[in-house]
Amino acid sequence: MSSKILSSKVADPYASALLNLASKTNTLDTITSDINDLLELFDSNENLVRYLENPLYSKSSKKVVLEKVIKPLSFDKNTVKFLMVLLDRNRISLLEPIIEKYLQMVYDFADIKIAQVSSATPLTPEQELDLISRLRNRTGATEIKLLTKCGCVFAWRFKSSNWFKCN
Repeated sequence: MSSKILSSKVADPYASALLNLASKTNTLDTITSDINDLLELFDSNENLVRYLENPLYSKSSKKVVLEKVIKPLSFDKNTVKFLMVLLDRNRISLLEPIIEKYLQMVYDFADIKIAQVSSATPLTPEQELDLISRLRNRTGATEIKLLTKCGCVFAWRFKSSNWFKCN
């Protein structure tokens, strides 16, 4: 079984539990906002991720570090408890697939469609609004969330007739 399938199987129950908790406590918007902030935090802080995933550090030291890092963000108490459960169960390394599954479940729950957009140059706000409007009309979704990726992966170099990577 591939590691992606395995991590997905493990991530699903955690994402589902978080969604159920957020729904029952009427904190869906707050926890979803926390989760998005957490995703940004982990994306921008590789050292924190490596520290939390390192088995050589104790769970208690990881909790102290994580609490210090997230305290200024004023996360909901249930978001913090959820993170501590992941640390206790050595599942913090699965945070990204858990977050992805959670957000997918939230978007399904709220009838929000996700559109992944790749472009060579950043979209202007006007282009984003136009694209969202067109996608709403085609899909019938109440809301569209754009995930944009800028920069080309490959471009054609005319002079040497070779492919090259550009970012």
